Amino acid sequence: MKTKVLVAMSGGVDSTLTAHIMKEQGYDVQGVTIKFFEGQEQALADGEKAAKELGVPWYAADYTQFFKEDVISYFIRTYKLGKTPNPCAWCNRNAKLNYLFREMKSTCSEKIATGHYAKKVMYGENLRIAKGADQSKDQSYYLSLLRQCQIDVVEFPLGEMAKADVKAKAAELGLSVAEKKESQDICFLMGGDYGDYLEKHIDPSTIKKGWFIKDGQRLKEHKGIIYYTVGQRRGLEIGYHEPLFVKSIDPKTGDIILSDKEEVTGRGVKLTDMEYPADHDRIFSAEVKIRYRMEPVGCMVEIQPSNTATILFDTPEFAPTPGQVACIYKDDVVIGGGLIGNVF
Repeated sequence: MKTKVLVAMSGGVDSTLTAHIMKEQGYDVQGVTIKFFEGQEQALADGEKAAKELGVPWYAADYTQFFKEDVISYFIRTYKLGKTPNPCAWCNRNAKLNYLFREMKSTCSEKIATGHYAKKVMYGENLRIAKGADQSKDQSYYLSLLRQCQIDVVEFPLGEMAKADVKAKAAELGLSVAEKKESQDICFLMGGDYGDYLEKHIDPSTIKKGWFIKDGQRLKEHKGIIYYTVGQRRGLEIGYHEPLFVKSIDPKTGDIILSDKEEVTGRGVKLTDMEYPADHDRIFSAEVKIRYRMEPVGCMVEIQPSNTATILFDTPEFAPTPGQVACIYKDDVVIGGGLIGNVF
């Protein structure tokens, strides 16, 4: 009997080719398009169309009510706390893969497949996420919060492929999604600005306001902490004789500390909400990414109780940002990940 796999089909080229590859490999493919929020009618239609072109069964699953609490509330809450959320990494663990896991069980499937550009490898006694072959599209950073039970059942057929090859293969197969434009934005913003989105979903009276402060001196009042992030330079609207950057945000007072670029650094970070294999050393050297668009840097990691960890960078890093994800690597394998809390 064929192994049944549930394929997440968003209607894009990556997920469509994923379904094709799994079918070619002999799996019994079941397609599903998850509805996360209102306004996804086109994605549902595209997912259904792609499944028909491939000749695989398909259905839609509505998780809009769950997504509001699991991701959108987290997104808003984090900004109100003066931090900068990473909704895509958070969603992969707490929404997307979680919902797919439920649907996998309900359809009696044994595996999940997605169109992420990442690999899975054995590391010690566990399967772990590893960087995809296409370094320009690698999504291992955004998968660093996955739980072990999620990693064990998910497959990434595109992990060894380059994006150009994926599009070429889709065109060769005559799939209508071959030239479809892909979205680079946070999905539920639907191409809009995050500030505009927050304004529509937050009571203005609850937005903490305060002062821009440089060297203990108040420069001017700002419009609210939700509009700023650590490391930000543009959009401060301050006339000053040198470039200023956001160094820290105090959610209690509403004050935002500004400084020159050299002072917006950290020797290390404290991580919370840590995901990490139980059989690994608790203190070790590794590499870490504290934002997606950066090369991993050397560090020392100490795993601590209550899903926390302390990371000490080999050299100070620019703008470690509370709320963002730190992804820990050993030889391109994701050892773990967590949310940046305190910076020191």
